[in-house]
Amino acid sequence: MRKKNHERGAAVLESLLCILLLCLLFFGLMQIFQWSMAKMLAEYSSFYAAKAYSLGYAQSIVKRASRVAITGASGRDVSAIPTVAPFTRQKLSDAAEEYMSYAQYGPHGVNFEYWEPDNVTDKTPLVEINYAPAESTNVVYGRVRIKNMPLLSENLSLFLGGASEADIPFGEARAFNHAGLYLED
Repeated sequence: MRKKNHERGAAVLESLLCILLLCLLFFGLMQIFQWSMAKMLAEYSSFYAAKAYSLGYAQSIVKRASRVAITGASGRDVSAIPTVAPFTRQKLSDAAEEYMSYAQYGPHGVNFEYWEPDNVTDKTPLVEINYAPAESTNVVYGRVRIKNMPLLSENLSLFLGGASEADIPFGEARAFNHAGLYLED
C-alpha cells in the first residue's frame, strides 16, 4: 500500500513539472510572437512611408499612411470618442466620422497610445517615423520603429536582461523617387 502512495506522489510531481515547462514554453513563444509582429508591422509601415514620400504626397499624408500601417502595434486607442461597434448598423454621426479620420490625431481624431504621448520620458513607448531622400536623389527611404514597447512579462524576457520593454529594430524600406519625375521643387 505504501508503494502505491509514493508512486502517486511522483506522478503528480512529474505532471506539475511538465505543465510548468509547457507553460513557460507557451508564454515564451507568445512573447516572441508579439515582438516579431511588431517588427513586421514596422517594416510594413516603413514601406508605406517610403512609397507615399516617393509619390510626392504631403508630409501629413506620408505620416498618416505610415501610422495606418502600424496601427496594430500602436497600443490602446486613446481617442476622445469611443468606437462604434461594427455589428451595429447605425449611421455614423458627424463627430464619429471626424473621429474615423486618420488625417488628424489628438483629441478630435484617431490617436493610439504610442503615436504621440503627452508625457514623453525615456521609458515611454513611442512610434518613430522617419522618411527622407537617401544619399542619391533618385531614392527615398522610410524608417519606422517602436521604442520601449512593453513586453508581455518581465520574467519571460531573461534574454533581454529582465527588461519590461524592448526597442523593436527599425523597419526600413527604400523606393525610387517618382515624384522627381513629375513634380518640381
